[in-house]
Amino acid sequence: MENQQNGPVADAEVPPIMRFGAVVVLVQCLAIFVYVVQLFIDQFTATDHKLESESAAAGYVNIGTAVFLLIIFGYLAYVAVQTLKGRPRATGAIVLIEAILAGVAIYMFRGGAVVLGIATLISVVLALVGVFHPRSAAYNEAQYEERKARR
Repeated sequence: MENQQNGPVADAEVPPIMRFGAVVVLVQCLAIFVYVVQLFIDQFTATDHKLESESAAAGYVNIGTAVFLLIIFGYLAYVAVQTLKGRPRATGAIVLIEAILAGVAIYMFRGGAVVLGIATLISVVLALVGVFHPRSAAYNEAQYEERKARR
């Protein structure tokens, strides 16, 4: 069955555990967006920047980092919203970012930000459970087989 506007219509609803993982990813994106706002504010108002660089473009590190994070986490937010709408996709992107965030959590521990490290690591585990849970995996596999059969 196909819907003209939204593409394939799933026979089964997105599993709740997968939706929960999408909500966790949205919370992570929200945290990054707050950080991005702070980077923009620091770029234009702070005389002592939080991010440092030895390059000739050192004055633009905050804004460059903010734009990069907006692109990456903006896409992840899109993926999470699509999952909540019943059209999950790009779970590989979620897994990649969660692996990176696990490394970030380790650096947080080493840097003394233990509480933030714990929060980040917990969010990583919860998001990955949403992706790799057997019901999520079965749903993704069924969706893939359905798309493949229509080709």
